[in-house]
Amino acid sequence: MENIYYIIMLFLIYSFLGWVLEVSYSAVKKGRLINRGFLNGAWCPIYGAGALMILYMLYPLEDNIPLLFAGSLILTSFLEFLTGFVLKKNYNTRWWDYSDRHFNIKGYVCLECSLVWGAAGVLLVKVLNPVISGLVLLLPLWAGVSVAAALSAVFAVDCVITVLALNNLCSQIEGLGKIAAEIRSVSDELSVTVYEGASELKEIKETGDSCIKEFKETSETKLKEFKETNETKLKEFRETNETRLKELRKTTSLRSKEHREALEARKSELKKKYKFLLNERKFCGRHLLTAFPDVKTEKHQLQLEKLKKKYLKRGDSDV
Repeated sequence: MENIYYIIMLFLIYSFLGWVLEVSYSAVKKGRLINRGFLNGAWCPIYGAGALMILYMLYPLEDNIPLLFAGSLILTSFLEFLTGFVLKKNYNTRWWDYSDRHFNIKGYVCLECSLVWGAAGVLLVKVLNPVISGLVLLLPLWAGVSVAAALSAVFAVDCVITVLALNNLCSQIEGLGKIAAEIRSVSDELSVTVYEGASELKEIKETGDSCIKEFKETSETKLKEFKETNETKLKEFRETNETRLKELRKTTSLRSKEHREALEARKSELKKKYKFLLNERKFCGRHLLTAFPDVKTEKHQLQLEKLKKKYLKRGDSDV
């Protein structure tokens, strides 16, 4: 029981300290306080998990600084890579990307950050953890367990809320992408319909003119012999062809118009649906986009950028 309590307390404390580190770094970089945690509360669980991995797997290397540094670098880099990979696999989004930095691995980790984590691991084992552990052990067991239980319950609720919010946000991005694709498809079909209608009318007219011309050329050879008869036939043919052309033009135009109107109505409906979904604010969506303003998605980056503007148009949310 005491061992479990001790592990939980260390996890929560280092998650909180990680959150303080992220917020402080962001404040120095951007000049304002922003909740940089993935969760809504004041904790970054990846720091808590990383600290426990180092403490329980590398503590025997306490007196070997080079190996402790190397082990911390490898463990924390693996954890960061795994976390980024799982998020990308499940939600098709990159919440951080080191692709523009030298010596990166698929953008999930980079040498620059890994070196920092390696040094942090040494400080954790040699300096920070002896102090933190001493403070935890000073607490009466009943008080510590009560605090750990309460914080664990809040942490669990926060995790559930964040997962639901993440699912909703990613569904919103995916939905906007699908509607945008359908709008493009309808627009393309509308363009083709207009072009085909014009082409069909042109073809009918050219066919009729060709028939009249051919009949005239044939009739001219016999015009002297059957002038009156041919003129009558030519007149009848012209009138018949012109009537047919008008009917075909009317039918084609009507069919094209109906199809075009149906496509226009569908396009208008899709635009309204897109606008409604774009303006729909998902719970905790603003927090996630504020904490990770550089989040990327391979399929629907344009829709994601529009969501960022909508969620953050009143300014970044504070801590």
